[in-house]
Amino acid sequence: MLMNKQAIMERVGKMPGGIYSPSNRYWCVTCRLLLNIDKPVCPYMTKMCINTPIPIEAMAPESTMSIEKFGLFYPKIPQKMMNFLAEDNLEETGKKWAAAYLNFLREWKFEYKHEPLQTLKSFIITVSGSETAERIVQGKIIFIITDMKKVWEKKKLFPILESAIAVLKDELEFTPSIALDEIDIIGENETGKYYCSMCRKFFEFSSQRDSITCPLMPQKCVAAPRNISTMKYSLADLVSVYSHTPDIYKRFVTALPLKNGWREYLETLLVNEWAFVIRSNEVDCIASHIGITDEKVKCSPAETAMPHMAMG
Repeated sequence: MLMNKQAIMERVGKMPGGIYSPSNRYWCVTCRLLLNIDKPVCPYMTKMCINTPIPIEAMAPESTMSIEKFGLFYPKIPQKMMNFLAEDNLEETGKKWAAAYLNFLREWKFEYKHEPLQTLKSFIITVSGSETAERIVQGKIIFIITDMKKVWEKKKLFPILESAIAVLKDELEFTPSIALDEIDIIGENETGKYYCSMCRKFFEFSSQRDSITCPLMPQKCVAAPRNISTMKYSLADLVSVYSHTPDIYKRFVTALPLKNGWREYLETLLVNEWAFVIRSNEVDCIASHIGITDEKVKCSPAETAMPHMAMG
């Protein structure tokens, strides 16, 4: 824990403010996150963060790698809902997702054609919720998705990705052949689930440990996200995270038809995997944020979430 918290807060308060984005789209050069916020202040470490988010109008995000963060480290709830909803017309779904992804990249001003392989990799990771490895064999690139079965059914994911990759390759003018494969790394071990009481973020990746180094800012962050079994948090904390996260998953989910039982499945994920105490309005908020419903929901105010330790 910080020994000079008050001094840091006072110093940060005296620093020059950031530049506003007319589109409310920002990114952070340090934690490599995209942020949908209404002012150039970190929404997670409001009084403590030394950085100011960068408006995309002033400087475009440097790499689509920043989108991967949502797939690699955030809870896999959107991807599992996508797997639940996806049933028929999988190839057509892939085409729709490729178009949605490209529109997202253009709106966020990514110069994605300068990094075609990274752009493809970022799409696969964001959709699958899994890390990938890449192998090149006789001119063919193989994306190997790790621990895919913890999130997706192969019979659904691979047809979606294959049709999407075909569209993306045309846009990127990328000619090498691409194949998909998968491998289990952590196998039957439980996926690690963590909560950071300083920034109120949830993380899901690798295998379960007591605590981890912040995966977004490992070189600077002094907090240690901990196993959720040892932490106190509320569903409003997760709502808060989604409220600042760009709508990439909403674009994917809204391309899928609604399926009976979606609410029960979402609540099962929240309760069984994350030990949340369910409140109906907050479930509605999450469903709205990730695109399951298009209802305008008045979400819980920030004060109902657990307080920031850094703000104490």
